[in-house]
Amino acid sequence: MPLPDVERYVARRFAASDRSQALALLAAPVIHDGSLASPRLVRSAAVASGGSLQRLSLYIEMLKQDWRDVIVAGEYEPGAAPKMRVRDLSQPIGDDA
Repeated sequence: MPLPDVERYVARRFAASDRSQALALLAAPVIHDGSLASPRLVRSAAVASGGSLQRLSLYIEMLKQDWRDVIVAGEYEPGAAPKMRVRDLSQPIGDDA
């Protein structure tokens, strides 16, 4: 079961028709060694998706390759050079996200 803050994020950002599939993808993603993704990684994948089921699937798969890329996608400003962290997803996603 996804984290409560992730469930609220999915309810706000995903189309009603995509919510159950998004929650299923976020329920138990794994990283490269087969262990479950941490809450920070689950939040990062959700936020990085921007409410797109296709992008969420991409980030869930990316966790299996290099989870650091998912953190960058979720926590850092896209395209900024140098990289600028704009959120800390080791903490629950706020209702303003």
